[in-house]
Amino acid sequence: RKDKIWLRRTKPAKRDYRVLIAVDDSESMQKSQAGDMALRALATLANGMSQLEIGQLGVASFGEDMRLLHPFNLPFTSESGVNVVSNFKFDDKRTRTALCVESSINVLEGVESVSSSMQLVFMISDGRIERDSRSKLRRLIREMSEKNMLMVMIIVEGKNKVTTSNGNDSILSMKEVSFINGKPHIKHFIEDYPFPYYLVVGDLAALPEILGDALRQWFEMLAQIQNGA
Repeated sequence: RKDKIWLRRTKPAKRDYRVLIAVDDSESMQKSQAGDMALRALATLANGMSQLEIGQLGVASFGEDMRLLHPFNLPFTSESGVNVVSNFKFDDKRTRTALCVESSINVLEGVESVSSSMQLVFMISDGRIERDSRSKLRRLIREMSEKNMLMVMIIVEGKNKVTTSNGNDSILSMKEVSFINGKPHIKHFIEDYPFPYYLVVGDLAALPEILGDALRQWFEMLAQIQNGA
């Protein structure tokens, strides 16, 4: 059943897409038990990329900094997957999301024989970002768009999600308080989210189908962008 979701695929017409999958390796992923979901999402995406024959695939981890675990110039095999997964400890003290986005740009620009095709970055994380980094993230994502790079945030939610004041622990229900002219203003965390493209995954059983459908949509969108260029 998992394989069938890739059959109705949108092949990128032999275009040389370059895809980077970056997985959050911080402590918060372990505490919320989102780490297992993140690695399954990584495996699902990597397998999907191979079946779609998208071009080059790179894999990185991020937290305090970004580490490239699988380079673009090597094929991603079952052995590659085992080696990549063995690097994840989920013990980084911080998630420096803006630094990861900045590093993603540098990694993609540093690849030899960069073509004019679209480049795609999947960030897999619990989605919690530092409040003071939102402006920088918006600027970086605009910069990526100008360079034919698309950033997609895949938010994975584990069994032990961070509990919020209203008892609902999904990131979609999280609220935060800010002060405007000295008065408290409450809004949903996701309301001001700097990533224009994001997906929330909380059901492990539905993961392959959800990511499969989303992946086809993103490649269709990339094709439309290129056709209009």
